Amino acid sequence: MFAASTWRQFAFHAAHLPIAIGAVTWFALAVGIGVPSAVTWFGLIVTAFLVGGSAWFAAVTRRMSAALLGQEVVAPTMRQPRGGPLARATTRLTDGSTWRAFAYLVVGFVVTTASFAISVSVLVSAVGALSHSVWGRFLPEQTGSDGLQHRGAQFLGVFVDTVPLQIAFAAVGLVVLVAVWPAVNHGLGSLQRAVIRSMLGADPRQRRLAEVTASRDAAVMDADTTLRRIERELHDGTQARLVGLAMTLGDARDRLRNRQDADGSGVDALVAQAHASTKEALVELRALARGIHPPVLDEGLEAGLASACSRTPFPVTLRVELPVRPSPVVEGIVYFGVLELLTNVSKHAGATAATVDVASEGPELVVTVVDDGVGGAHVSLPRPDGQGTGLVGLLERLRAVDGTLEVESPAGGPTTVRLAVPSGRSA
Repeated sequence: MFAASTWRQFAFHAAHLPIAIGAVTWFALAVGIGVPSAVTWFGLIVTAFLVGGSAWFAAVTRRMSAALLGQEVVAPTMRQPRGGPLARATTRLTDGSTWRAFAYLVVGFVVTTASFAISVSVLVSAVGALSHSVWGRFLPEQTGSDGLQHRGAQFLGVFVDTVPLQIAFAAVGLVVLVAVWPAVNHGLGSLQRAVIRSMLGADPRQRRLAEVTASRDAAVMDADTTLRRIERELHDGTQARLVGLAMTLGDARDRLRNRQDADGSGVDALVAQAHASTKEALVELRALARGIHPPVLDEGLEAGLASACSRTPFPVTLRVELPVRPSPVVEGIVYFGVLELLTNVSKHAGATAATVDVASEGPELVVTVVDDGVGGAHVSLPRPDGQGTGLVGLLERLRAVDGTLEVESPAGGPTTVRLAVPSGRSA
């Protein structure tokens, strides 16, 4: 009947209300005890503890925001304190994010209380109007302005005690329940998100630092994974073949040296085997090199994507509008990203067609992949062993170049995946 987001937003107002009550109680405690005791150095430590306690409520609110409001809020980073207890207290009391979280104890209480009261009032009014024909008959009789006795609620000064009026009243309640209440929840949820983001999130400088740190970590992990893959493939594949080749050639050399093969048939067989092993090793080395940099990208990103799209079991429409060729690094990331997305569509989506659009939007290269499959795609969290699931691997590669990934995949489809990376254009 309603979108899941409507119920999640209402659940946030209801579930956050006791948190908000506890928060404003802590605020009163901090002000009542902290302000008088702050005149001594010991009282300053107590004040820092009480004011810093707002971080507990902030952490719970951020988790609830992510779970119910669909908004991930990056926690602010406080400066690392140095020195004794007094120095740590001073560091906490001079941190801006601490005071923003402390102020949220009151602001959050006001916003959450008002949101819950408004949402419940609209919901109860709508349900009451819908069910008036059931409970209205139990109201006491009243004398109206017309001098007659009426039994029922009043709406705009008119008693709702006749069938036409009850039907109209129920219709109003239905409209409020189906249209007005979800809109009210959406507006209140947007207000909650804005307040939480501005007061409990990191400031732009801290967010940028966190993004750069995550990008650096992703780049380091991606490089380490690539090196380990190359080392493993060289060790288990090519190196083993080359060792076998050396042994085969050594055996042939010994036979020739000791003249153990009079007619040369045995040596011919060994040389043929060595020749075959050499060709297989070359094939493996080419495949390994192709995984590092696909040769098809030498002809440009459009040629590489056309090759990737031609290998899918369903038709793919490719549109590329790039006035300037991107940098080789960006081309590689986009190529492997589209290749992974099309592979996921082939394996899981059950799609019959897909489109790939590549275009420049300002300083970014934007790729949009749309398929008509069953939907349900999402960016999963990493598993405990550190390996990613779903599209998280692609997200980490994009973060390495300060890129972004957006997924819109409702149940039943269609699925739209949008990835954007700085174009790094080169003439």
